[in-house]
Amino acid sequence: MNVTHSEAITAEIVRNYLETVSGEMSHVVESTSISPIFSEAHDYSTGIFYLDERGVSLVARAQSLPTHIFAALRSVEIALQIYQGDINEGDVFFVTDPYYGGSHIPDWTIVKPVFVEGKPMFFTSVRGHVNDVGGCAPGGYNTIAREIWQEGFRVPPVKLRDRGEPVKDILGLILANTRVQHEITGDIEAMMGGCAIGARRIEDVLRKYGPQAVCKSVRYILDYTERMLRAEIQKWPDGTYHATSILDHDFAGGGEVPVHATVTVKGDGLIVDFTGTAGQVPGFVNSVAANTISNIFATLVSLCPDIPVNSGYFRPVEVVLPPKSVVNCEAPAPVGHSTVCIGGDIGEAVMKAFEHITPDLVSSATVDIANVRVYGTNTRTGRFFVASDLWATPMSAGGSKSTDGWGGYAATFCALKLPSLEMYERQFPWTYVSVEYAKDTAAPGLHRGAPAMHYLRRMEADVKAIVYSMGYDHPVQAISEAPAELGTTSS
Repeated sequence: MNVTHSEAITAEIVRNYLETVSGEMSHVVESTSISPIFSEAHDYSTGIFYLDERGVSLVARAQSLPTHIFAALRSVEIALQIYQGDINEGDVFFVTDPYYGGSHIPDWTIVKPVFVEGKPMFFTSVRGHVNDVGGCAPGGYNTIAREIWQEGFRVPPVKLRDRGEPVKDILGLILANTRVQHEITGDIEAMMGGCAIGARRIEDVLRKYGPQAVCKSVRYILDYTERMLRAEIQKWPDGTYHATSILDHDFAGGGEVPVHATVTVKGDGLIVDFTGTAGQVPGFVNSVAANTISNIFATLVSLCPDIPVNSGYFRPVEVVLPPKSVVNCEAPAPVGHSTVCIGGDIGEAVMKAFEHITPDLVSSATVDIANVRVYGTNTRTGRFFVASDLWATPMSAGGSKSTDGWGGYAATFCALKLPSLEMYERQFPWTYVSVEYAKDTAAPGLHRGAPAMHYLRRMEADVKAIVYSMGYDHPVQAISEAPAELGTTSS
């Protein structure tokens, strides 16, 4: 695209403005939500999308979970397909179903269109992980699920607002299928509020610069990222690079689940091919394509931190996903834990393939996880509660060639925040006895890995817990100079 110097400056102003708007959307969600998984742990993401003749593009996002916002792109696409010809000013769309643009059922997505000269052209979106989605297991992590209907209440794209008016029967249906209605009601309102403030800010910039200038700026922003990434790829050695990450098991007695990635660098383009990966498995670690692609790009983004993140990143990259595989499953396969397991292994396989491409930039892209969902009746309030622990997050940023682990690397899960102990103690029936880093648990080396954490709670009520763990047989591996399982062939 040919632009003048002044137009390029305007485009950069618009880019920074939209990133700031995404941050404001995030602040609204964090400040107004009810559940601590939003207000404390930040398990949600915000972004802005754009529609033109090339399709839907991610333009801006806040510093949040990459696997959320990249997958939300597909949610927007599916909503537009289903409601083609019936998208109006004031509409708000809602989707949770993994097979309709979601990732796993607890990740709920809100989408609000912004009209430009009578056409829906911009879309604000919030995707957040909610604490209960019905189904057999409180919290949405049913370790014995063998089909998606056992994981929760599926919602394909629907309208929560139609021309600005609440669609009360749809909202009632959604709330009837959660155990924590009060909490979920507040979270939905917070997500819609974030989208509303984002839409208002986009309307402001459209009035200030005019629709033509803003849309031209957005196209320039996307093209700029594509050019920058292609220039970076051009520096990498042409060749084909292989790597494998192995999940211990599928929670259904299925044994090891290998994820194999082949990364081909050719000129200024990449091919990321998962041929050779395990087929679809009985357990709840299968991944739909949108979740897989999100984890691929979360890894690629971390390798090029100076390039603005938007859909321009996707253009030089071809992704090949074998059908009916653990990385491209078909309904009704269960997918409840796929955002971490097998999502982390998808990222790890790609990252390990890059050890021979950009060795100075690689690090860990996953985390060994032992997660707990605690639920029961809160004796202080009399209400049913579901609580999740995110203590794995400080361990997800391993060491790299230039930094120690924890805090110095933009790992996939590090956008989550550790909850305030005092706030969790006020909201749930327990007291923390201790929370501390575990001695001598960081992998040694010139730059150490991230240490493990120990925490101990004293429960004040009778509760139940769902515990699911991974990483005992195949722990996160230190990055090596020449991994034994990595094969390289020149193209």
